[in-house]
Amino acid sequence: MHLLRVTHGCTLPIEVWHFGRGEMSARMKLLLHDLGADTVDAEAVLTSLPARVQNGWQLKAYALMWCRFEHVLMLDADQVPLGDPAELFKWDDYRRTGAVLWPDCGDILETNPIWDACDLKSRTCPAVESGQLLIHKARHWRGLQIALHLNEHSAYYYQLLYGDKDTFLLGLLLTESAYALVPHRPFSDVPFCLFQRNMAGEVLFQHRTGAKWRYADPQVKLPKAELEEDCLAALATLRAQWNGLVFTPPLRSLRAREAEAGLAAARLFHLRRPGEEPARLELLPESEIGAGRAAATMNWHCEETGSAIELVISDAFCPFWRLRQESNGWSGRAAKGDGEVYLTEERTPPAPTNDNVRSLTEEILSAAGFPNPVWMRRRVEISAALGLVAALEPGIGDALAAISGRCGFVEKQVLDAIASELRREPRNADLRADRANWPMPGRYTVAADLDN
Repeated sequence: MHLLRVTHGCTLPIEVWHFGRGEMSARMKLLLHDLGADTVDAEAVLTSLPARVQNGWQLKAYALMWCRFEHVLMLDADQVPLGDPAELFKWDDYRRTGAVLWPDCGDILETNPIWDACDLKSRTCPAVESGQLLIHKARHWRGLQIALHLNEHSAYYYQLLYGDKDTFLLGLLLTESAYALVPHRPFSDVPFCLFQRNMAGEVLFQHRTGAKWRYADPQVKLPKAELEEDCLAALATLRAQWNGLVFTPPLRSLRAREAEAGLAAARLFHLRRPGEEPARLELLPESEIGAGRAAATMNWHCEETGSAIELVISDAFCPFWRLRQESNGWSGRAAKGDGEVYLTEERTPPAPTNDNVRSLTEEILSAAGFPNPVWMRRRVEISAALGLVAALEPGIGDALAAISGRCGFVEKQVLDAIASELRREPRNADLRADRANWPMPGRYTVAADLDN
């Protein structure tokens, strides 16, 4: 998602399908929503549109049928697209047939019992690799229904095929539907990655089948991988916003949720234990801890206990501290043991900035998409715009500092870097002082080395 939105500037609508709260926490949904994706809980959809779907391979056919789009590019989550995939919908082969499939490395052999099982003429043909599939649902609805049926009966058909991937080909063959098969087999770093190509043979997707991205280092190194720096940057952004746990707090009362909203709005706190230096703790929305995350401080939420609201701070497995609100903050003890802990809001004095300058700085950032992570893709434009303002008005650096002081680690790093660049830029007074040395009109020439 980060690669599509931030690196490639893809604006296509996106749905991410998952099975229940065990696969997708509220925090994970929030991060995907920040990148412009809708999340769909298949368990909820299955209550109104029943099907025999119980695992991820089966879910692909079901999601393809019941997503809200008519023209669909289905991508596995372990894909690395090398460009904006919006162009695929303009392919002549797609417009002509309404379906584009990508071949796998192997074949479905003539001797495979699948042909008799589907009452199709036996043949040897390229197997399909369904890490990517492009289809117009209205034109191929019958074929998709058959593909879903084959996946619903996976206990039988997966013995003849490798998972879901060839069920889409069989659905098209059984309905005698037109489709286009990319004429180039993938080349691969076996068993780690399939490099899928376009019609001209250029690499389009890196399907990391055996080299899934890991939340923690080290990553599997692929000699032919592209955009690795962008991918690692996306992982760094993710780590700053999410601790890698699918954390779902217990059901809470409205009063507890209101307390959570207030704590998330304040965001930055000092956590203190007797005899120790205070530690900075960042309470992010939907139960995540940003700055200050450690083994004992992974997630947080509030609970209503009698007439009191408790702030519960959890490690990776269970509540670690329980705190109750007092007049000057929160205090409590370890859930197991006698350790005391105190939490107080970090009150950063506002920087003495011109209100107009700060307002304009915020408007420029907002126009670029801030705080949505997409804004970082426009970092150069933001620097240029703020640089023009800074040439006329002092205080841009202070305005950025005031904004970054309430941001998470990644956003703060980027804003501080922009502020550092602006401090090195010449100001209006410097430009006026240098004006006497500027060349007079008509008294200078421009030389260009056209060979270089």
